[in-house]
Amino acid sequence: MKFKFFSILLCAVTVPFAQSVSDTVSFVNFENREVGVYGNDAAKEDFKRNSTDKSWWYAMEKNNGENSRVVYDGEKHGNVLQLKYPKGCLGPNGNESLGAPACAGQIIQPLERTADTMWSAYDIFFEDGFEFNLGGKLPGLCGGKCYTGDAMPATGDGWSARIMWRRGGNAVQLIYFMGQISNFGDDFKWDLGGTIPQKQFTTGKWHRIVNKVSMNTVSAPGKGDKNGRVQAWLDGELVLDVDTLRLRDYDTLHVDKFYLSTFHGGSTAEWSPTHDCYIRFDNVTVSTDSIAVTEKAPDELSKVLMIPRTRTEVRSAKPFRVNGSKVGTKKAHYEVDVYK
Repeated sequence: MKFKFFSILLCAVTVPFAQSVSDTVSFVNFENREVGVYGNDAAKEDFKRNSTDKSWWYAMEKNNGENSRVVYDGEKHGNVLQLKYPKGCLGPNGNESLGAPACAGQIIQPLERTADTMWSAYDIFFEDGFEFNLGGKLPGLCGGKCYTGDAMPATGDGWSARIMWRRGGNAVQLIYFMGQISNFGDDFKWDLGGTIPQKQFTTGKWHRIVNKVSMNTVSAPGKGDKNGRVQAWLDGELVLDVDTLRLRDYDTLHVDKFYLSTFHGGSTAEWSPTHDCYIRFDNVTVSTDSIAVTEKAPDELSKVLMIPRTRTEVRSAKPFRVNGSKVGTKKAHYEVDVYK
């Protein structure tokens, strides 16, 4: 059987890893879907949005619907989402001048509930032969204007904290925040501030990613404090903990979107895969409370690892600039054809 539904401390839970149903904001495991094309209508039903934010949009039918499918992965994971990164693809919308098709798919999900602290998690599998090349985007949380692309927040009205793979599968957190160094956001290496080896995604195995974002305090309207915090766990290990971020300047801004944005890019051919590549996703979870960083079998639930809410020792993570020329052009905050 596929272990996706657990009881924690004898309390029935209908989603994995989160402490309770009431904490869970969104959960998608694709078990309600038949094997086959996963289009916009299915995405809209599964990744439910709130009733007021009109920034919802989804692009799961690129390349005539060939990019997004539900496939069966075996007894443990069952049905999962498989996204295709076709040969030569670049960004979520492609590049006609280069003859590049669109990569994978993309969803912006305005959450049905917002919070100053939010957790997200998903399982991810880079299929054998996946080409990391110069880098690409993976899902993460954001808020307000969800700054991405060639955009540097100037008024503390938006932020984003997505994940990227870099050359060789190196894992980083790409964060847009007040005071960032690069117009294209700053990379924070998944090396726990240089105290552990740089973490890498590898092909042919399931990884588990957990993120926690805590908004900074605001001393006065327009004056945010530098104490916003982003943490990340990879396969149960804490790999990022930075708590010096000014993500907002107004306390009306919260964690309010899940951004499923994944593609190769950059916007030049060097970023593109030389053959069709695939990534699988499962157990996509957003919660207002702690999420287990590792999956446990049912008989191990009494020992399930939950991240405490209290502050632990913080090791500062140092931002670094991407070693290469800037690419893309400035567009709206919800990426149209900027990929860096």
